[in-house]
Amino acid sequence: MMYSTPFAPPKPSMESLEDRVFIPAEELSEAAEDGRFYVEAGDSAVVALGGITPPKENGGEYYRFDVTKKDQLSGPNRGLSMCTAGASARFITDAETVTIDAKLRGVIYGMSHFCNRGVYGFDMLVGSGTDRKYSGNVMQMFVGVNDALKDTMYLPKGIKEVQVNFPLYGGVESVKFGFPAGSKVAYPTKRAYKPIAFYGSSITQGGCVGRPGNSYCNIVCRALDADCRNLGFSGSAMGEQVVAEYIGSLELSAFVMDYDYNSPSEEHLRSTHRPFFETVRKMQPELPIVLMTHVWSFEDRETDFNRVKIVKETYDAAIAAGDKNVYFIDGTNFFRGQMRDLCTVDALHPNDLGQFIMAKEVYKTLAMALKR
Repeated sequence: MMYSTPFAPPKPSMESLEDRVFIPAEELSEAAEDGRFYVEAGDSAVVALGGITPPKENGGEYYRFDVTKKDQLSGPNRGLSMCTAGASARFITDAETVTIDAKLRGVIYGMSHFCNRGVYGFDMLVGSGTDRKYSGNVMQMFVGVNDALKDTMYLPKGIKEVQVNFPLYGGVESVKFGFPAGSKVAYPTKRAYKPIAFYGSSITQGGCVGRPGNSYCNIVCRALDADCRNLGFSGSAMGEQVVAEYIGSLELSAFVMDYDYNSPSEEHLRSTHRPFFETVRKMQPELPIVLMTHVWSFEDRETDFNRVKIVKETYDAAIAAGDKNVYFIDGTNFFRGQMRDLCTVDALHPNDLGQFIMAKEVYKTLAMALKR
């Protein structure tokens, strides 16, 4: 190998891919103009939607928060909740091609430090369990007209499980998968773990990787075989109690609290960090919770270290109170040594390399916590 990782050796799901209830493509829907048979990702018996509540259970929207409580969010977070960071769809098929036909909404265009593929693109993995490999097109291009994206992806022969990762900074109004005549589709394998939730800033949301699957949250969930509940809010993660209560209401295997950088001051962080943690902890007394500080690349500033101390205070208080399932990760240790500047695009937002380094460290802690 060219580099070492702490990730466990990849293993496919123990469930059989062949011994399932397959539905012929022709029975999924009426044939479209292109001759394919389409299903909506959030409303199909053969597709598992992960990382986001299905639209039919959430006001008809692909929305990262409870739509009935969106008015309780700040204006920025209300809009950012339309972004589908962490969302994915999985299915099993013998098709050698699948077409993704999406209608976008709420896309943040013109991000000069972030390529379009990472902002509003999709990517695709083939495999099951923790043994999944990228299988998107080389030089993949989506043809966009009036916020519509459509592209055909090519798959290996035989029966395989497919995972499609949704955009990080783009929202979707609809996402349909089209299968060719003569192919068949089935519901995917069961995940190894319940979803893992992440809360934090633009770094948590996925800025600024080249494609959705390269965000540290998605990498960690890929390595553990869990759906990703990404609640990163770009520039506006302020430790709001309504978000803590929402996280506490979710069925989870773990929670990574990557919150400190967007807080406007040290005083604000100190007044919100511990209450946020304690709200989630009260709602889920046994949930593994990782308290992580932000990362940076060029300069070590006093204010940054002060924020680390505040996060550590929350951890120390939890330990003193007898919490047996809380963990602390100091992000200041992530980007160290020679050429540390290579880890970000702008001395702030990690690129693919930076997010991969973050994923390795977070994985080590979560893998230990989930095995206890």
